Amino acid sequence: MMKDPMVDVPEHSFAEREHREMSKAVDRMHETACMVGSVSADELTRAVQHTLDWASGSLEPHMGWEESWLFPEIDRIADTPWATRMLRFEHQQIRQRTNRLRADQRLLHHEPDHHQVLELRCQLFGLEAVIRAHLEREEAVLFPLLDGER
Repeated sequence: MMKDPMVDVPEHSFAEREHREMSKAVDRMHETACMVGSVSADELTRAVQHTLDWASGSLEPHMGWEESWLFPEIDRIADTPWATRMLRFEHQQIRQRTNRLRADQRLLHHEPDHHQVLELRCQLFGLEAVIRAHLEREEAVLFPLLDGER
């Protein structure tokens, strides 16, 4: 059996483990989005708060690590700042969507009306989609660049 060269790169192992954990959290975010409209405002508030706590406690530090170490390293390897430009933009999209979700969560201090329920569901599904696409792009494009340097 051939040994996977990617597991020998410590940064790759770290990022891969982080991505697995993030995928689980994004799955929970999807479950929360599916709950919208079928549970009480209190139950939904707790589920959305769990998503926001994860975003600030895990996702944001991960993006900070990528921006401070991984992306500069990839740009160095590729010899161009364009290698990570789209991913940096996606980080901004993730932050903007997280902030919108945080603002929409305030609507749950009372039973939300139909429009507010739809908006909250859209924010959750939108954030999920941006994060999933971002993770897939990193795994397909960045990890091979990082591994090729070793």
